[in-house]
Amino acid sequence: MKVSHHHNPKHFPALAPGPPRMFAPQTSTAVTKPKKNSTACLACKAAKRKCSGPDAPCKACRAANTECYFDPSRDLRRKVAVKRTIQELTNHKELLACLIKTLKRADEPELENILNLIRKEAPLEDIAEVVGGPATTFADPQELSTASKLAISEYGDQPVEISGSASQPRRTSDASNVASSPEDTQFMKAPQVPQLPVVSPYERISLESLCDIPLFEVPASPWTCVTDSDYLVSHLVSLYFTWDHPGSQFLDQRVFLAHMKHADLDSSFCTPLLVNSLLAIASTHSDKLDVLSSPDDAYSRGQPFFDEAQRLWEAEAEAEASLSPTSLSNVQALLMMCCFLKLQGRASKSWLVLGQAVLLAQGMGLFDSPMPAQATTTSEMERVRIMTAWGIFNLRSQLSVELKITAPLACPKSDITLCGNDDFDWIPYPRSYRTSYDTKSARLPDIRQGMVDISKILSDIQGLLCQGNRGASPEDFWREAQAYFNRLDTWLQRWPSVSEMEVDPVPQFFIVRIKCLEAIISLFEIVNDPAEPRFAQDAQYYQTRSAYEMAQCFRAHRRAYSLKHIPSQMGSAAQIGLRVLARYLDDSEESQQAFAELCRFGMSLGYKHKETAKVIKDIRIKALQQNLRLPHEIIEILEGKGYGYDP
Repeated sequence: MKVSHHHNPKHFPALAPGPPRMFAPQTSTAVTKPKKNSTACLACKAAKRKCSGPDAPCKACRAANTECYFDPSRDLRRKVAVKRTIQELTNHKELLACLIKTLKRADEPELENILNLIRKEAPLEDIAEVVGGPATTFADPQELSTASKLAISEYGDQPVEISGSASQPRRTSDASNVASSPEDTQFMKAPQVPQLPVVSPYERISLESLCDIPLFEVPASPWTCVTDSDYLVSHLVSLYFTWDHPGSQFLDQRVFLAHMKHADLDSSFCTPLLVNSLLAIASTHSDKLDVLSSPDDAYSRGQPFFDEAQRLWEAEAEAEASLSPTSLSNVQALLMMCCFLKLQGRASKSWLVLGQAVLLAQGMGLFDSPMPAQATTTSEMERVRIMTAWGIFNLRSQLSVELKITAPLACPKSDITLCGNDDFDWIPYPRSYRTSYDTKSARLPDIRQGMVDISKILSDIQGLLCQGNRGASPEDFWREAQAYFNRLDTWLQRWPSVSEMEVDPVPQFFIVRIKCLEAIISLFEIVNDPAEPRFAQDAQYYQTRSAYEMAQCFRAHRRAYSLKHIPSQMGSAAQIGLRVLARYLDDSEESQQAFAELCRFGMSLGYKHKETAKVIKDIRIKALQQNLRLPHEIIEILEGKGYGYDP
């Protein structure tokens, strides 16, 4: 039987009334411990006096008429302070690791510079700048020690959540600018990139990104559907014109940027297809998560833009209306797509796309001079046509020799000098991590001429592939190769030497010299027949000497601009240089230093370019199979440790 709340089975006797109250109730004086203020204001902390605690102003500051400010993070018994202490300890640990690795590899001048900073008790921030430590301020060691002891006594073994060090900005000289950590860079698989679901959006914000101001401000709309961020598109466009465009020059920089800013879809010089193709290549220089198609695949950089470009190209190729697939901008877009596929290690697909660009260009009369009679064109359009035609010729000549494919292409009939002397100022971008860079001349006309001179020789070298297939005599084969080498060597004598370029370094000047050295190695790769030892020894000599000089160029570039950004044109040169030196590596200091330098570039590029990662993987496997005794420095680089530090 249930009892309702209106009926109580038990009856208690009524209480007798208490005595009448004579006084009002008094406040309880019950024992409550006075509240201890664990947070003191900064003024009281400095004066080492007792503080009444929040809220400001405290009693002491009110009496002294001083400014009162409370910083809860300075309270060493709070969890926020524990988190900060752990992060600062991590910063000190990373700085120590960077310092040790740098001291192991530093030459005498750099070692002396670091030791002088230490002897002069320079701020830790200055030392971190030199050795590639974390880009942060460092707490006072004594205060940090006290904080550590208090944190341990307060929390013991309780876990404290802190954000990972992946979001910690790094100095320019550190390899972590390229990879999230040295251990992340492996040979067998792409380096691990943080999964998007577990990455806080705040971790994308670093000191560098906050200070980053793109060189060129361009709109995202109406050019791409991949992102609506004007900043991201401006960032990528700035990267492309800083690091990749000078060595390729498929388009006119001034004309393209002017039309992109105007945001006119009817433009003949800027289209969504061309913009997305350009953004795909530029993404290989960016560590932003927005350029990845898969957050756990570092090689998916730029894939969203490439997929969009491919979709647009297929739509235009099938269209029957005014969007003709034979427009100049579409030819330029195919050249960009060709380069992107090559960086991904898809050489066959890259060659096919380049073939499409050549056919379209020939159909448009791009290699003819002057323009076809029925066409009406402006001087601006004529200049861009000439520039694009020579860009196709350069890429086709280089790729055919690299892939050992006989595919001769006639030179454009227009003189490259008709592109004019229009030039730009050049400065490394992003600029936030260093402020001492001076503005230099990009020297774009000189770079164009230099690349054309080398490509003409490469185009002629393709004839050796035909002769080899026709069974030419070894003597004739070698004699013709020697003639081509003399032409390349003569060109090298006219171009600034490595020591001259070190005085006023500009990456594109290194690129052109490196491309000539790459051509020499490729030339003797064609005629290097082990069955002919009288010629093989000379071929080996020319190849190794070119690889040594190539390594000098790489080292000069690294000293000036670190490994953070490397022009993509240097990738194929690093690959062929590594293959040659891995084959002829000896115990000489010159050989090992050159191989180590190329390994550094190979590892850095391999983190972003699958094509280079394959070469590095092959070299490592070969070294293991042949049981090569490699120096400790090279082993560390091939294992992904310390390859990015600037010794």
